[in-house]
Amino acid sequence: MKQALYIIGGTAVMVILFMGGCRLLSKQIFNHQDCARFNIDNIEVRTGIDIPAIENAICECAPRTKDAEFTLKLEPKDLDHYLVRNKFSWAKGTFVNSNGDDYTKWIATLDIATQKLKIHIDYKK
Repeated sequence: MKQALYIIGGTAVMVILFMGGCRLLSKQIFNHQDCARFNIDNIEVRTGIDIPAIENAICECAPRTKDAEFTLKLEPKDLDHYLVRNKFSWAKGTFVNSNGDDYTKWIATLDIATQKLKIHIDYKK
């Protein structure tokens, strides 16, 4: 009986430590506002837009803003699904998705001819 309690207790501690580590990593990614580490992850977490395989990336950061441009490697047959899944809509000659919350205001544009995804993020906090 005592051994079962040790096993259950040890498992519970390991699960709690794992969940805490995942939470800390998520916070680290969310709070990173530069182009060096976790750039794509930060953009995905802040905007909710999936960034698939890319050919090229350009990123520029200033205090409280980030501009990133990605050349996507999407098959033409996957492009429609990508637009729908990431909630892009047609506006002014390009596909656009934008939103904001208490922490972030952002706009993303996608040129389907060149597969260039441009994202501008304003960090509020």
